[in-house]
Amino acid sequence: MFAFRQPRLLTVALLTMAFVFGSLVSLNAQRTISTADEVAPAIALYNRGQYGESIRILRELVTRDKTYLTAWHYLGLALASNSQLDDARKAHEKAARLGEMLLQSQLNLVQRDEDVKRLLSPWRRELTEAGESAAKFLALSVKPSKSKTEEWSARSNSLLGFADIANEQTAGVIDVKDADVKPRILTKPEPLYTEEARRNGVQGMVVLKAIFATNGRVLGIRVVKGLPDGLTGEAIRAASRIKFIPALKDGKPVAMFSQLEYTFGIN
Repeated sequence: MFAFRQPRLLTVALLTMAFVFGSLVSLNAQRTISTADEVAPAIALYNRGQYGESIRILRELVTRDKTYLTAWHYLGLALASNSQLDDARKAHEKAARLGEMLLQSQLNLVQRDEDVKRLLSPWRRELTEAGESAAKFLALSVKPSKSKTEEWSARSNSLLGFADIANEQTAGVIDVKDADVKPRILTKPEPLYTEEARRNGVQGMVVLKAIFATNGRVLGIRVVKGLPDGLTGEAIRAASRIKFIPALKDGKPVAMFSQLEYTFGIN
């Protein structure tokens, strides 16, 4: 099952964000039905190289609706093509963060493993655009730090990985027992033991469940069992850095659920 207990410290934050996420999904659902064609003229102008007019229309759209992910994405592309690089970076950042919010709102609805593909499929375009915007944001950032590079690379890989899962032509996410060939782990970094946990004598196991995606990235990490003093976070960071060759079913790469366990002890 994909429905896991969240650590108590996350509960309030998730409840607080639920209304925002719900509103975002509602707005996007309404837009898909009634106003999907609004952005089409601006995209056509961008594709013809008429960047100024495209920017004018896209700015009107995002001013009226600040959650219009597709408009933000193309605004970033048009601004960059028009040499307005700082504004382009900000537009791509907005699109990427909206995509991340949309993704999290859908994952919060997952009750069973098979729900993931069904819930993400309607949003494949937005997830793809958000993932591409995350990569554009990083490319437009001037001398980004190592931590910023890692953060935004992971964000782009996550969004694009889930967009791939949402593809109607893929098998979605399967259970490990259903794979013909299991993933082959190339590197599995060990988590750090925090100084605070060491001072407090914290020991035990962090259990995570995650998706080993077809792009060779670990996505959708959820906490099954956590530990205090930063150990859960260190386990998540280590899991996100795992590199592997994807699982196979019927000779094709597939995304797969897997449980990860990290044991912390005082040496």
